[in-house]
Amino acid sequence: MSSKQLITTVGIGLAAASAGMLARKSLQKSWEKVTNEPAPKDKESENTDLKEAVTWAVVSGIGAGLARMAVQYVINKRESK
Repeated sequence: MSSKQLITTVGIGLAAASAGMLARKSLQKSWEKVTNEPAPKDKESENTDLKEAVTWAVVSGIGAGLARMAVQYVINKRESK
């Protein structure tokens, strides 16, 4: 693997990870506005209902995954031109 390919691969990975983290932070803020409660952080906490924890896990997982996928799609599309 050439150094240019390595840099590109690392860059794509960092961009995708950053997009996932940004999406998760945005979802946390949205969750707080909608529910008037902070997003569940500790599934074992006494204050966290199982339904709430599962809902948060699904919403945040899908959101972060879609953000990472979108970044990778855009970068791959740009590289193919």
